[in-house]
Amino acid sequence: MSPTIVLKDGKPFLVTGSPGGSRIITAVLQILIDVIDRGMDIASAVSAPRVHNQWMPDQVYVEPGLSGDLIAALQARGDKIVAQRPFTSANSILVTPEGFVGAADPRTRGALAVGY
Repeated sequence: MSPTIVLKDGKPFLVTGSPGGSRIITAVLQILIDVIDRGMDIASAVSAPRVHNQWMPDQVYVEPGLSGDLIAALQARGDKIVAQRPFTSANSILVTPEGFVGAADPRTRGALAVGY
């Protein structure tokens, strides 16, 4: 597990984490990038298709739904792409002026998040 707390102006903004061994770091990073840099809402960021570079073996794992253009760009760089079923769930909480917004990963059966 990799609990991550992101502060904005010294106050909690985003809390996220993931189980999943070697895929923890890439799952958490992609959620952070999707929310902070790409402006996605927390539920969309948590459920977005993910990529993972295992390093050994040197392969890039991709989930269904990833952009064909992105896959082609990775292959053009020489990356070996391996399609896989969805992997590594993550759950997150976004702190908004209206309160907390929870997002449970749809990769986890029976997951549910309740915000207030």
